Formats: sequence, C-alpha cells, structure tokens
Amino acid sequence: MSDINEKLKAMLVRRLKLKMTTQDIKDNAQLFGEGGLGLDSIDALELVVGLQKEFGVSITDKAVAEKVLVSVNTIADFIEGRK
Repeated sequence: MSDINEKLKAMLVRRLKLKMTTQDIKDNAQLFGEGGLGLDSIDALELVVGLQKEFGVSITDKAVAEKVLVSVNTIADFIEGRK
C-alpha cells in the first residue's frame, strides 16, 4: 500500500500546490483542521477531482467524504477497497 500512499502524497503536493515535499506528509496526519495539513473546503473539492482523475475513484456522498478524506492512510484504504 505504500506505493499508493506515495502517489497520493505526490498528488496532494502537486494539485494543491502545497509548500512541502511528499516526505513532509505523514501517512496518518490529519488533512484538515488545526494540527494537520490545514486543508480547507476548496482543497477538498480539488482532492475529490484528483482522486477521480488519477485513481478512478469517486466520492459523491458527504458522509463518505468525511470518513475517507481524513489522512493519506484513510484515502489509500478507500482506493484499495475500490479495486
């Protein structure tokens, strides 16, 4: 699964224009809110689009998004479950 994690981190840095490297992003770090990467709702939309384009997975339900878009690990688990 680490391959998916690395691809996710690269996508986050590239698509969200983060001022950090993939090595700076911990697999279990919170993506949103204080103490995490500090992403916001605009970033969430871009992340959902990126997941669709780059991994072929759709997140169309808010409840699913709230469970999946927590950390790199939770997104990777969701992608793995869709294969």
